[in-house]
Amino acid sequence: MDQDLASAAHVAGHAVTGELMGFECQGLTIRWTSQELGVCRWPQMPGHVFEQLQFQRFGPNDPEFGEIKDWVIRRIKSYLGGSVAEAELTGFINLPWLTTDLNMISVITRNVFGQPGPDFDELLTSEIIYDIDLGLEIEDLSRVVDRARELWEEEIQQLLAGRHEWLHLITNTLHQRKSLSGDEVRSLRPDL
Repeated sequence: MDQDLASAAHVAGHAVTGELMGFECQGLTIRWTSQELGVCRWPQMPGHVFEQLQFQRFGPNDPEFGEIKDWVIRRIKSYLGGSVAEAELTGFINLPWLTTDLNMISVITRNVFGQPGPDFDELLTSEIIYDIDLGLEIEDLSRVVDRARELWEEEIQQLLAGRHEWLHLITNTLHQRKSLSGDEVRSLRPDL
């Protein structure tokens, strides 16, 4: 399997899903290190989401909480889109990369789904494990990955199946050129 092509599919999945979830793609790149990685850049998180990340400022009864929860779910789905798109090409979900993706928002996810109230879902919060031998706390995201897949993977598969042509145009163009601007990503969308 061509690792650049698999990376291009993964990053293209982020871009397409993110665009459909309301996160405007600012650019894509693959192979920016010697590893099989790529990046989809999105705008910064809104101020109230950042405040929840830093200070856990809002609770389930605050009006901002619903918007924050919605943003987190849309971002999880956007990250999941990368693995779903890559799996279409390779035949399997790249769990290490999906775990790395979800790690990007693990604190804000914990600050939403880890609070007591109607949205509490312990399986969407990472476990902190203390490794006695290393003397370190280690964050385990495996249950977050499993829960995100359980809740939203089928939805994202269907979403991407309906955008198959756009996904493949981005994947192939990114594979050839190694980077695309957000405008180029949107220009490849056949239904515009």
